[in-house]
Amino acid sequence: MTRKHWSAALAFAGLTALGHAQTQGIEGVLEVGPTYSALFTTGGESGDLVGYAFKTQSPAGRTILQKCAPGLFCKVPKGSAKLMNDTSALRFKDSPSGWYEITAARDARMEAVTFGYEKTVKTRFGVISVRPDDNLLLFKGKPISPTVEGNNGLSIVANYEMGKQDVVLVQNDGGSACPALFRFLMITASGVRVSPEFGTCTDIIYPTVDDKGAVNVAMPDFTGPFEPASKQPPARLSTKVFRYLGGQLFENGKVVK
Repeated sequence: MTRKHWSAALAFAGLTALGHAQTQGIEGVLEVGPTYSALFTTGGESGDLVGYAFKTQSPAGRTILQKCAPGLFCKVPKGSAKLMNDTSALRFKDSPSGWYEITAARDARMEAVTFGYEKTVKTRFGVISVRPDDNLLLFKGKPISPTVEGNNGLSIVANYEMGKQDVVLVQNDGGSACPALFRFLMITASGVRVSPEFGTCTDIIYPTVDDKGAVNVAMPDFTGPFEPASKQPPARLSTKVFRYLGGQLFENGKVVK
């Protein structure tokens, strides 16, 4: 992901960087490397990319990597970081304007990054809304075909203007066994096109837009509460990416039908 896309994706998460070495919350999108890993965020009003590096096998690194998956937004409410002057050992595609080194971390966790959980969104071609009495999705006040209906709830979590089309991401809320599934809507002057439902059942997502005009939604694998505890940590550390381009949905590069 380029610096432009890091900044655009992180901007609506309201992220800020540390001004000095101190102990406070640290957060950003995780990239994992063999020796060093890092959390990338944007710095205050400038919007510059800032990196928080940590040794992958350090105590802080193990704490973060036990709870956060690559390519997703990770939050460390209790952490320490210091200015990192020697960055010669770092091997990342992006070159932030500044580097800090995480020296301690506690209570790491992943969080969803969305535009909000809206019930009504105005696109360039008409209003998309959720009917409250039955969680049915409407376009210009009429049900969409094929029908899109929420289980325990339905929310619009992202909206993009992509050339001659608008792309909307919708979240279908479930229960504890499967908290969420998703659909894309491609809206043009001709109407609405609905993608297959997709997801791993997690409600933790990180959507971005790439240079080819695709919307990518990264999410961790999900193991429900009824699975053995031994299976849950590994599942949370792996990431799947769903990509929507030109009205077609892909899962890790394969077409979803």
